[in-house]
Amino acid sequence: MNALPINKIILASFAFALTHWKKIVEISILPIAVSLPFLFILPQVFELMEVVYKGGQVADIVLPESMLLYLVLFLYGYLSLSINLYRLVILGDQSVSIKTPIFNLNQIGRFIGLTLIVGFVTTVPVMVTGIGFLQLIAYFLIIPVTLNFVNIAIQQPSKYRWNLNFVTQANLFLLQAIIPALIGMIVTVLFSAIGLPDFFVWAVKVIVFYWSLVNLAMCYQLITANTSE
Repeated sequence: MNALPINKIILASFAFALTHWKKIVEISILPIAVSLPFLFILPQVFELMEVVYKGGQVADIVLPESMLLYLVLFLYGYLSLSINLYRLVILGDQSVSIKTPIFNLNQIGRFIGLTLIVGFVTTVPVMVTGIGFLQLIAYFLIIPVTLNFVNIAIQQPSKYRWNLNFVTQANLFLLQAIIPALIGMIVTVLFSAIGLPDFFVWAVKVIVFYWSLVNLAMCYQLITANTSE
């Protein structure tokens, strides 16, 4: 049985965002504020990565001495926004507020740990073999584990055996990986072709990022409801 009808989830997640936009803006203020220092130096970081990738000299690129602090603040902003948005979808408006930032060290540690696990599993095969397609295969295999981001947000125990059937797992993979990536690629090519500034591309990518958080929480709701029946 397919627990994740793609069309309905896409429509429902956009409808949720439209009906809860004020709360989404509210819980975004602090994460965006603490992320700004890193976002301001992001062009320099990209430039450095490009130089390293091409095997060039990095001596001419000077990054701020506080870059590590900026990165930590950015990671905190990312996990704070993600946790609050998951909580908003699952537990409702009363569960989140700008006045209650995320300071639960266990919750923060679990979220970072799961992020590192997912990143490690999906990148190591590519680093070892040089075959980029393996990243998609690895992500498809590990995609059910990402539902634990929602468990962490609502302070439930992590679960590593979800027993999803192939269709449900494939739809979760499409919703969380393929569709956002395709939107990003299409928007980049289209906007570049018509000469729009990069700002518009990043604006669409931010919207897709918020949408992907909402639809992961909705997928979690449907899967847990289906398994409890």
